[in-house]
Amino acid sequence: MLVLLFLTVSAVLVPANIARGTEYLTPLIAFGNQTFGTNLGPGPFKEADVYYDYPTVATVNGEWGANVFNGNDDNKVFDKILPVGSQWQVYGYTLRTDGWYYYVGGDMWLQADQVKVPASDSYDALLNVEAFLGGRGTKDDYAVAFISDEYGLHYKAARYVYDTLSGGPIFQITHIYNVYADGQVYNMGTTTSRFFMD
Repeated sequence: MLVLLFLTVSAVLVPANIARGTEYLTPLIAFGNQTFGTNLGPGPFKEADVYYDYPTVATVNGEWGANVFNGNDDNKVFDKILPVGSQWQVYGYTLRTDGWYYYVGGDMWLQADQVKVPASDSYDALLNVEAFLGGRGTKDDYAVAFISDEYGLHYKAARYVYDTLSGGPIFQITHIYNVYADGQVYNMGTTTSRFFMD
């Protein structure tokens, strides 16, 4: 018999590796259900195959540039590679089965894991993290806040991944990301803890 211990949201969302002296400058926002069961997974940050208006500018930061495709469905066609450091007007974005894409006009779509967009709030920061992950992690739980710590002023995003051992406890693996105002994302590592006991 598996007994789930439901903790308060604040207990669930505070990552174990947040440094002492960290100052939260905005409230912590959470995405997903923040609970786990064998038949229950978190809700997504954004629905797949839905277009979201999002006027901004993307800066190419992929190692070799950023891929642009004509079309944004299973039949999309590679068009070109944009140079590193170049900036492009973005009108919106969408999540597809193979990752996130920014709409740059004329039915052209920019591969989002090869660019960054400015982060002016926690939602922008989370979009940068999910794009950085290239389509992985879209069904995980997240918590994001703007903080001041040893790394300066930035958004800290915690991604919660749950796993089980046969007949054993449920584990929480926490991935931590720092997101700066220019949209740059840094993977700060992971922690693992026994989250629920049976």
